[in-house]
Amino acid sequence: MSFLRSLRLPLLMLLTLLPQGLWGQYRTARTPRSAQVPLTPVVGASLSHQRLRSVKETLRITAPTAEELSEVARTDKGFRTYTFAVERPVTVPTASLGEVLEDGAGHYVWRATLQAPEAKNIGLRLSRYALPRGGALFVTAKGRPAMGAFTEQNNAADSLLQIAPIDGEELLLEYEYPEGTHADQLALPFQLDALFYGFRDFRATESGFAQPGEPFYDHTNIPLSSLSCAPNVLAHPEVWKQSRSVVLLIVGGTSASTGALINNSRSDGTPYVLTSAHCVNNLFRLLGDLTSIHRNAATTVFFFGFQSPLRQGNVRPTEEQSLSGASLVGYSETSEMCLLRIMGLPRRADGSVGTIPAAYQPYFAGWSREEAPKGPYIGIHHPGGSTKRYSRSKDTQLQTDDYELNYTDRQGRSQIVSWTNMHWYLNEWSVGTTAAGSSGSPLFDQSGRIIGALTGGASTCESPFEDRYWAIKRAWKDASPGAGSIRSLQPWLDPAHTGALTCPGYDPLEPKMVQRLSAIYPDPILPAVETVKPNVLYTPKAGVDALANELQLPQLNATVLGAYVVFKSNTALRRSSLPQLRIALHAFAGSYDLGGSMVDFASSSLGSFARYDAYGSPAVGRRTLRTDSIEVFIPAPEGLRLSLSAGRYLLSCATADGGELKLPLLAYNGPADRLRGWAAWTHHLTEGWRRSAELPGGAYWIDLLVETKAPIIQPTTSGLTEMLSGYYHAGTLYLEGEALRHSTCQVRIYDLTGQLHRAYTLSPIGGRTTVSLSGLLPGLYIAEVVPCTCPEVRGHTIYFSHK
Repeated sequence: MSFLRSLRLPLLMLLTLLPQGLWGQYRTARTPRSAQVPLTPVVGASLSHQRLRSVKETLRITAPTAEELSEVARTDKGFRTYTFAVERPVTVPTASLGEVLEDGAGHYVWRATLQAPEAKNIGLRLSRYALPRGGALFVTAKGRPAMGAFTEQNNAADSLLQIAPIDGEELLLEYEYPEGTHADQLALPFQLDALFYGFRDFRATESGFAQPGEPFYDHTNIPLSSLSCAPNVLAHPEVWKQSRSVVLLIVGGTSASTGALINNSRSDGTPYVLTSAHCVNNLFRLLGDLTSIHRNAATTVFFFGFQSPLRQGNVRPTEEQSLSGASLVGYSETSEMCLLRIMGLPRRADGSVGTIPAAYQPYFAGWSREEAPKGPYIGIHHPGGSTKRYSRSKDTQLQTDDYELNYTDRQGRSQIVSWTNMHWYLNEWSVGTTAAGSSGSPLFDQSGRIIGALTGGASTCESPFEDRYWAIKRAWKDASPGAGSIRSLQPWLDPAHTGALTCPGYDPLEPKMVQRLSAIYPDPILPAVETVKPNVLYTPKAGVDALANELQLPQLNATVLGAYVVFKSNTALRRSSLPQLRIALHAFAGSYDLGGSMVDFASSSLGSFARYDAYGSPAVGRRTLRTDSIEVFIPAPEGLRLSLSAGRYLLSCATADGGELKLPLLAYNGPADRLRGWAAWTHHLTEGWRRSAELPGGAYWIDLLVETKAPIIQPTTSGLTEMLSGYYHAGTLYLEGEALRHSTCQVRIYDLTGQLHRAYTLSPIGGRTTVSLSGLLPGLYIAEVVPCTCPEVRGHTIYFSHK
């Protein structure tokens, strides 16, 4: 199924991201008919041979009991899955709810209200979902615009539609019957199967954009500070490939966990995701219920690249890189193994099923079923559903052991699930921990191969001990009678029947590579990069419709995959939708004249989330904009090529509609060597482009994502030659260059007759400075900037008209 067509609220605390409601998908976003024309109740119409009442009947679901919450807390501490909602099956017939209304022109609408008093959010699942052409279902939370329409495009083979949690305590469901429907044809083409009472909400636990806060569910056991010992994966570039395999999972609309893309012996890119059985069987409440477990697999959403774009600090990462829907190919409660195959892959232009997009930077991790894989061992996971984290063990050798955990079955009875000699016993972490949300995450050996996945444990930052991972070697083949291929990994991970004990990883991007052209984002493949953090929150002023970075680029041939923009939400954004943005790359034709655009593409659904169902149908849902710093990804049109000669370029971000840009971007302003050749610019509606006076030595966080054959190396200067430049604007000279860091420079102002009017001496400074020309008479002038102590650096001349 596609990714979140309903998203309205980021789902997870743990998820730091899950957007809001969207497990279902909708084809078009339009206003329900009931909001456009007056409607009157239809009394006496036939609906499944029942008489309709003109008085609404509201369906209410109850909050979790103290016993249920106690059980959630207990299983969260044992199993490392994060639960944020409880399921409430709907036992009353859907036809007995709500009312049917008619607009006087023969158009019919069914309407019903769903309530979950004091809930943080409500999710719902529909069964027998088979909408006819022209039918449309809308879901509306009080005080919010309608989501939808869900249409026949959402019909699936299993007749299920899962809609992710929507913020609020009350939902209004409205189904518009197709035009031409008669009063005796008002049967509903779906059934309310279950509602999900969300008892955890989001909150920003920190403030400030240098260390931005993450949106978290109200989970007092996992505050952001409790994960401080588990660093972001970008801080460990040595595991960059392995980290690209790790994905965040939202399963069945109720829980967050972790999984990993895993390779097979054919290295053919089959999109297998390895996780743990309890991540899809509702913590063993669905023990033996393969029908419900298959349903959970079908409604799973996979988030790629869900990691903070900082090595230190937390930015809520992109949610636009996701896929949804999976088939259950490997599953065993005996070994705790689960192997999913992602089904919701995008379609190619010819209609064939595509692969995981290159912009998602997928990597299929290798595996080992050796008896004694060597350590230290690495865990990469989403503790608390937060950004992707890194853990490293003290253990250099592991052994398998027995393990048991408590769970509550569907009748509310306390049970014990136990495994004999199935789990790696990891004694102690030297870096990091795990937490609820880490369940299903891979454990890598010294060679970067997966040896198992997390079931549960007790580790914390204060007590980093005792986590348990089910072992691939124990789940490789189940020879018990009637086991079949589903209970073994061997048929799927070794389809070539090699019998090998290990399998290397597979990188579908090689020999190419994907890279962000950025002044701020740290290159994750480099072990040591100058630390640059955003230290400015720049909100464009009235009249500004675009921001840009000037950058030096080498000769370049690449495919453009998209762009990233990092911003901080504010009150205005939280009350509206994220504006659609346009990204462009222009070449400088002269000193400060722009030539034609080399790249120009706009978003069409920014702030929404794309996913795909088994048939390739796209789904959309709206992103929740709280107060945190947020990274968004804007995909480029497929096949967009870029061919550049070495030179100066301007990478810009503007509103797609050409209006004012009110998006507050994160930026860096300072003397970082990484910003050589970079400079911030603004575009005013009436005055055009100009260098940013507010960020004279800085850059906005606007990145271009490209695929190339070789790493892109930013041009470096040879010595200090040609390292002076500048321009005049509104009575001020703006000067920059490496010579200003190392040399005393002199600035002389001449008129066109050669008469000297001003002279300034500039001591070595941070690479950029300004010179005010206050008091200089109006006229035409020449400014000459000359290094006094660096004769190898040529001077720079500026012609200007002073007013």
